[in-house]
Formats: sequence, structure tokens, C-alpha cells
Amino acid sequence: MKKSLSRIGFTSILLLCLLIPPSVSFSSSTAEVPSYLLEMGDGASQYALLVDKQSQMLYLYSSTPDGPHLDKQFRCTTGKNNNGAKVREGDKKTPNGVYFFRSILEDGQLPSKYGVRAFPMDYPNDYDRLDRKTGYGIWLHAVDEDQRVSNSFDTEGCVVVTNKDIMEISSYIRLNSTPIIVDDSIIRAPAASLEEGKKEVLAFIDTWVKSWAGKDLDRYMDCYDERFYGYGRSKEEQRRYKENLNRAYKKIRIKLSDYQIFGYHDYIVASFVQDYRSDRFHSTGRKKLYLTRTENGPKILSERINR
Repeated sequence: MKKSLSRIGFTSILLLCLLIPPSVSFSSSTAEVPSYLLEMGDGASQYALLVDKQSQMLYLYSSTPDGPHLDKQFRCTTGKNNNGAKVREGDKKTPNGVYFFRSILEDGQLPSKYGVRAFPMDYPNDYDRLDRKTGYGIWLHAVDEDQRVSNSFDTEGCVVVTNKDIMEISSYIRLNSTPIIVDDSIIRAPAASLEEGKKEVLAFIDTWVKSWAGKDLDRYMDCYDERFYGYGRSKEEQRRYKENLNRAYKKIRIKLSDYQIFGYHDYIVASFVQDYRSDRFHSTGRKKLYLTRTENGPKILSERINR
């Protein structure tokens, strides 16, 4: 019964993403929040950017004790081809999904058409690669003439705002931490439903960590999808790698903190600070997991760590 209940929580988030009408708007009275923001992170300075391609608006949300709060909104323009999400290089579509900013490019580093500042995004992300999507050079950037932003669907695939707005938005961005989440229309759901989804993801991660630290290799590998690819290893290669480490290390201790959990229709990105210690090795860094839904519950599609 416990396993069945956990499935309900994860599945309900995905169903809400698919079934709630795009016309539903934010309402504090009904406690509805964007369905993507399961956990924005610790502290009061956590932000997320949401792009609604239908309305051509970019929304800035902050993390509060009462959940995500809409702070500001900005006019934007996206890809010239607005027929769904980006699939291949040159299709002039803006990708849909959960992305993070890799770097910042200033005025002197940019051709004039990109305005005063640009933030390259990590498209294609790990999920996109597994889905065989192609393309590159998707940025959040400004323009040489602000008037361009008033033209809907006017980019090669980037998300574009005015020079003034990119400078304001910049103050809320932390590289590799602040997400930009793009969808055809922003989907919202009751806050209570998101809390259930968050709990299920945390319970799954707890099972993964405990089986890892306990050297329960079968249970640990059961947390991985058959399509898993990370650190240059397939699922079978990951198993052999961990099997060797389990023989080499007498004890393993893993502590996780500062969770961020962002969901999209068919995948979830969970990241956290991981402190790993064994009798022979110690490392600390932010780990990122891409999770997918299977008939047997959440599974890990990919993982990576930045030390």
C-alpha cells in the first residue's frame, strides 16, 4: 500500500501539468502556484524565471515561507516557429523544459543584436539529449532595439527581453542554480498537490542515498532507469563502478542539503549539495539528478556533480 500511495503523489503532479487548463491564472485565494516549482531552495534569495510562450511573458518568482511568490513580470519574445518545443537545430523554436544558466556575457563580448547582456542556457539538457534533441546557442538576452521585444515570436529560438529588463533580471540570477522554465503556457496547481509531489521525490532520493551508503547494490541500481547515462557510464557500467567502490571502501557516509526540485511534464530535475565521505575519499559539490516516471516509480535518467 505504501508503494501505491507514493505513485499517486508523483503521478498527480504530472497529470496536473497535463490536464489543468492554461487559462487558469495565479490566485492567492485558491493557493495555486506554478506546477514546476516543487522546491526552490533554502534561503530567502532563491528565484525562478518562468516563460509563457503563448502570452510572451517572463515571470519572476521568489521563494517564501508560504511558497512561490510572483514578484515581477516582463514582456519577452521567443522563437519565430511557435509550433511546440524545439526538436532540432535550425527549427527556430524556443525549447520547452527546465534549464539553467551556464555563464554571463557582457556588452563588449557580444554582437550588437544581443544587447547589453546575455545568459547562455544549458540546452540541450540531459533529458533533451536522451530525447535526441539537437541545437545550441539558446540564450536569455537583450536586443539592439527594444522595439523588437514588442514583436511576438521574433527570435531564432532565444528568449529576448529589453536592455533595461535584462539588467534588472540579472540581479536575481545565480549561475547553475536559478532555473528558467519554458512552456507553451504556464500551468498552475494547488500548492498542496505540489507539496505531495515534493515529498515523494524526497522519499525516493532518501531510498537512493540509504541504499548507496548501505552498499545495497541491487536496491541502489533499482533507482536507475535503463536509459541512464552519467559520467560517461551506462547503467551496467555504473553498477560495475559502484561494485568496485563498495569493495574498496569500508564505510560510506552521504549527507544532502539545500534541495531544489523543479518539475516539467515528463521529468523532474532535483539538485542538492552532496557531502560524500568514506574512509579513503571525501568530496562536496552540487549534484543534479534528472528523474523520469516509470510504471515502477521514479527512476534516475542522469546525474552529474559540480565540485
